[in-house]
Amino acid sequence: MPGSMEMRSETQLKFGGTGQMGNNESDYQRIRSCGHVEFRLRVDDLRSATRQLTINLGQSKDTDFADLLVSECAATFRTVGTSMEVPVNGIQPGTARLPISTLVKIAAIAKTFKAKETLVLIWDGLIKIGSWQTRESEIVLGVIPDQSLDIPADASFLDTLALAWLLSPAGVKEQGIGARVVKAERAKEDAIDRATRALEPLRLEREKIAALVEDHIAEAGKRLRGSLLQ
Repeated sequence: MPGSMEMRSETQLKFGGTGQMGNNESDYQRIRSCGHVEFRLRVDDLRSATRQLTINLGQSKDTDFADLLVSECAATFRTVGTSMEVPVNGIQPGTARLPISTLVKIAAIAKTFKAKETLVLIWDGLIKIGSWQTRESEIVLGVIPDQSLDIPADASFLDTLALAWLLSPAGVKEQGIGARVVKAERAKEDAIDRATRALEPLRLEREKIAALVEDHIAEAGKRLRGSLLQ
């Protein structure tokens, strides 16, 4: 197998794009797969990449995605806040997205093969590793998020909502953070409800509290957008 393993863990907020208009399409995003993605890699590297991607996800491990960029000699495994590059034999380079839970399952299956290397093939809706395969509607080819837009794996609800404020709905989907945004929105609504009940003796309307919260999120979004211009 060529090369040595490289690992990059992103621990700071990094944002980019065009505010609420969504993401700029980068060269990275324009890479497209030709029907399927196929590569061979060491089982130990697959398991290491999986551990790196899941180490800080917590409950988000059930809803986050893994994005794969496969070239002729390396594959980058990426999820929210973390990425890792491993050497591969890229038989059919390309890009793919699959649920983190599916990647975890694949790494566990690969361990049972008792082989040092394994072949991975990915189509829309299907991934095959060795003789084992599984179908998932959320497995898609040709999807890679803008690497300049990211949040830590353990990002707060405010950080998540601030990034969503900067992006269009399509941008949120492209970045693979849709489930995180939905969870953050629910937490926001619950917090507004609790505040409304607590302030009921003062006859403070829910709409005013909600407006204050939205202003707070917008200010956080503006600070993040401003950091890009520095």
